[in-house]
Amino acid sequence: MLIASLDFREVHPLTKLHTLMIAGCLSAFSPLALAETVNLTNSADGASREAGIAAVKKKLHDACTDRKGSPDAASFEVVFEKTSDNPNVPKPYYVDGKMKCELPG
Repeated sequence: MLIASLDFREVHPLTKLHTLMIAGCLSAFSPLALAETVNLTNSADGASREAGIAAVKKKLHDACTDRKGSPDAASFEVVFEKTSDNPNVPKPYYVDGKMKCELPG
């Protein structure tokens, strides 16, 4: 009768070098894992619809970069807009907008 025996003493545990290499790889990826995408919202007035949209885009871009983030201009969206009925208002177009911003971890 043949009995198979497994001897686990021959299995080598991770060496310190392997452990350091794994820890280094994990720490290299940690800033990416800690990054956060947020939705910023703001509003602006303009003399025309295009001017209002440009003004709110600039406000959102500046708000994101002030937080050391990266704005995603392609994600910009007009949430609400209204035109004043009063002809004496210098900036009759009101625009609310939102944009995604990738903040560092």
